[in-house]
This record gives sequence, structure tokens and C-alpha cells, in this order.
Amino acid sequence: MNINKKYIIIFGALILLLVIITGGITYYNERTSQTKILDVKQDVLNFSQDYPTNLKELSDFLIFCHDAPFSDIEGLKDKEIKEVVCTIERDVRKILLNEKTRLVNDYSPLISPLDSISSFKVGSYIVISVDLKDVLRKYDASILEEEKLYFCSVSEPSWADPFSSQMKKPRQTMIFDEGDVSCTGQNMDPILVMYFYGFVPKAESINIKHYLVDEQTVSDVMNNQSFSEIKDILSNYPIIWQMEKQITP
Repeated sequence: MNINKKYIIIFGALILLLVIITGGITYYNERTSQTKILDVKQDVLNFSQDYPTNLKELSDFLIFCHDAPFSDIEGLKDKEIKEVVCTIERDVRKILLNEKTRLVNDYSPLISPLDSISSFKVGSYIVISVDLKDVLRKYDASILEEEKLYFCSVSEPSWADPFSSQMKKPRQTMIFDEGDVSCTGQNMDPILVMYFYGFVPKAESINIKHYLVDEQTVSDVMNNQSFSEIKDILSNYPIIWQMEKQITP
């Protein structure tokens, strides 16, 4: 009888220990799950609206999209020229906070292949990012051996970002009623990206042309105050990349 009681006590202790261990594992898993949800949330680049509202958000978005052509997304594989458009999209998500599920509005960046977009929406904020080495390789692979190259771009109509001039290293950009003109010299670094950004203007379409020029032409263009004269100057140089997209209301 005493032996049976001893086994009963041992069996009960084992059951209690099993319950404690199971409960501990369940609690740990729940806490880990919560932590992962929060960690993922913190690691994602978020914005307060569907456009940058301050310099930090603009800088974060440009850095994100600067690297976008080299991301492993569908639609870029085997492309002769890797070119993407980045937008900030609203997304409703569930988060676990203080053991309660809440719905929140998130604004997160989205990458799409440029050729998958037939038109841009008026007022939307976009960044167009293009692998410049792909562009140069297609135009003339031999110039990739140069130490530095010079470029000018013309966007029609104007869609310059209001924060651009406040960046630590603003692009050399001139804004006209007819459009924007930007010129720069670029060292031939391992990664070369050209990008254009701003609010999609209210117009029928937007057109961007990127020219390969020389150092003197950069100076001539940036010291000229006539949009039409600038276009005349650049007409003597090759267009190595261009884009035209329709704009919808």
C-alpha cells in the first residue's frame, strides 16, 4: 500500500512538472512571437504619409531606392537595363501591443520595375532609379573604362522636390517653368545609379532625357538661364537614356 502511494506521488509530481514545462514553453513561444512581430515592425522603413515630410524621410527613401535596382525582385532578372520606380504605399497592418491587437496605418516603400508601370498618378511621390552602368554598357561599353563621366538630364515638365535644395549635397538642379535641368560629374565607382524624384506634376505626361556630355558643357548649361537655350546646347550630345510616361488624374 505504501509502495502504491509512493508511485502515485511520483506520478503526480511528474504530471505537475510536465504541466509546468509545457506552460513555460507556451509562454516563451508567445513572448518570442510578440518580439518577432515588433522586431519586424521596427526593421521596416516607415513613413508618416505617402510622401516624405522631412529631410530624414527623404534621405531614407532615396537611400532605399538607390539600392533598389540591385534587389532580387521579379521583373528585373535578365533585364538589359535595371530600372525601377519606388513609391510609398499605405498599408493597414495588425500589431500586437500590450497583449491587444490593433490596426494601424503604415506607409512603406514599394519597388516596381519601371516597365511594369504604364502611367503615373498626379500628385503621387515617386523615385525613379536606374543602374547607370547598365545604361553605359548598352550605349558603349568602352566608356566604362573612363575615370569620370559627365551627364545632364532634362525633365519636362518641372517636378522638382521641395526638399532637394536642403539636402547636404544637393544635386545641381535648375528649375524652370518648362522643366528641370540637372548636371553632374560622376566618378566611375563600382556602383553607379541615376535617380529622379518628386511629385508627379499635373500634366499629360512626363519626359526625362539623360545626356552624356563633357565637363565644359556642364559648366555652360548650369550658367545658362534659358531653358530653350539649354535644350539647344544638349541637342548636340547623345541621349543615353530616356523615359516618357503618361500621367493620370
